[in-house]
Amino acid sequence: MGRDIPDNETWWYNPTMEVHPHWIQFDQVPDAVYYSLGIFIGICGIVGCGGNGIVIYLFTKTKSLQTPANMFIINLAFSDFTFSLVNGFPLMTISCFIKKWVFGNAACKVYGFIGGIFGLMSIMTMAMISIDRYNVIGRPMAASKKMSHRRASLMIIFVWMWSTLWSIGPIFGWGAYVLEGVLCNCSFDYITRDYVTRSNIVCMYIFAFCFPILIIFFCYFNIVMSVSNHEKEMAAMAKRLNAKELRKAQAGANAEMRLPKISIVIVSQFLLSWSPYAVVALLAQFGPIEWVTPYAAQLPVMFAKASAIHNPLIYSVSHPKFRGAIADNFPWIIACCRFDEKEVEDEKDAETEIPAAEQSGGGGGESADAAQMKEMVAMMQKMQQQQAAYPPQGGYPPQGGYPPQGGYPPQGYPPPAQGYPPAQGYPPAQGYPPQGYPPPQGAPPQGAPPQAAPPQGVDNQAYQA
Repeated sequence: MGRDIPDNETWWYNPTMEVHPHWIQFDQVPDAVYYSLGIFIGICGIVGCGGNGIVIYLFTKTKSLQTPANMFIINLAFSDFTFSLVNGFPLMTISCFIKKWVFGNAACKVYGFIGGIFGLMSIMTMAMISIDRYNVIGRPMAASKKMSHRRASLMIIFVWMWSTLWSIGPIFGWGAYVLEGVLCNCSFDYITRDYVTRSNIVCMYIFAFCFPILIIFFCYFNIVMSVSNHEKEMAAMAKRLNAKELRKAQAGANAEMRLPKISIVIVSQFLLSWSPYAVVALLAQFGPIEWVTPYAAQLPVMFAKASAIHNPLIYSVSHPKFRGAIADNFPWIIACCRFDEKEVEDEKDAETEIPAAEQSGGGGGESADAAQMKEMVAMMQKMQQQQAAYPPQGGYPPQGGYPPQGGYPPQGYPPPAQGYPPAQGYPPAQGYPPQGYPPPQGAPPQGAPPQAAPPQGVDNQAYQA
């Protein structure tokens, strides 16, 4: 299956590429390792392209998923799709089965550049997602911060420019793209310890890796704090709202929190996938270089390249609308993965509690997420205003005892239509009830009491006499 290495050719020798002297000191890697890596990276490439391709298709085809916030999800899926297509199958897969990079120096640079730009693009896109969620959940009433398609497009353009800036340096001599690990793939040169290479690695680590992570941590920390306060407010609202209003407010809150929860899972798996690679790069620059063996360098590469297949799996089990779109367009995936179709339908029914107009995301480019949260905050503010207006100033009963000094009603309560007590004093001259008030039920009629009726057969005048 693989190419046998002649006796006069060492495992690291490559007639089309220059190999760093660091890798020459290590023993030959067994063939089984090459074949295992080839199978693994081939599966990652196929699954990554297929899964992210489905994500792109469904998010662009399904109207309910075409929100400004989901534009970042589409960009992330496109980044993972391209990363899987180039960095997985077929280039690295073929090289692993041949046990050598066979595509030349130019292809090595292109391979490394594409891997760098789309790897950095993924984490910066996650930072943009965290900023959007922070504005919606942490600052729901900030109208200037609401997300629109235009604003999302500008943020995505920035992500592309930022990723390109830190990936293009090695093409023009600030660092280099070279073979690494078992010498079947190319990446940033983190082995050479000269000033140019070290400055490139340190700058990328700080600005392209740590900077987005700090943004993500800041935004999600504030989101967690906002959610904690929101839960306390919802508990207070439950005492004042009826069941229908409470369900509507809770449905809006659940819709708001769904994407942050998914995003936190995505960011966590990304950090678990890429942090080992970042640690190896720093170790090669500032630690014992002999610790960076072909195996120690190649294993983090496999974790990093597998990160592109995680996101579609996360969406499929966490995003109800995405699962509903899969059920509508690819029912065979539901059957294959054994998703619970009843659960998908229940999730669809639960979402109908949020008005369709809010979910459409229309109206000045404002997202449905922002509209739901804004309505819930407005409802809470209304409850607070009502609570502030009742009871009247001074508490109840009014200050000064009961009845209050200064007459009735106390300050803060509207007087009756004709005033109270009546102008002619109390009790009124004409008796009770006063003029303008209906007599109480069961009260005797006004005026003189009625005279008794005569017995049957007796003349009325004679009886009265």
